[in-house]
Amino acid sequence: MNIPKYIIPVLVILTLFGGFYLRTAFTQPTTMAAFGESEGTKLECVVEGVKCKGTARFFTMLYEDVPGISGIETYASDHLVVFTYDPSVITPDSIRAIMEAPVLLNDGSSVQVFKCLSMEQE
Repeated sequence: MNIPKYIIPVLVILTLFGGFYLRTAFTQPTTMAAFGESEGTKLECVVEGVKCKGTARFFTMLYEDVPGISGIETYASDHLVVFTYDPSVITPDSIRAIMEAPVLLNDGSSVQVFKCLSMEQE
């Protein structure tokens, strides 16, 4: 079987472009939620437990009715969560406490689903 010389370079170039476009797709937020004003202080957290669209949505639901949180973006592929919050209403320690609180299951038991590995204010 004779393979033309140009096939391998073409395949390499297509693979490079494919990788570039896939990386662009995976750097988009998994979920974005706005609960109020979009202005505020940004807080980036690496969160163990945010690993797919479902866990990202569940994580976002924990903060729906929390005063002071105006927005959340989750990036499941990087386990990253970016909060927009009002520091005069809620503190980073309070945000962490909500995140790491045990979740009550249907059988009456509870389990810690999320764990904050790092926090960094922008």
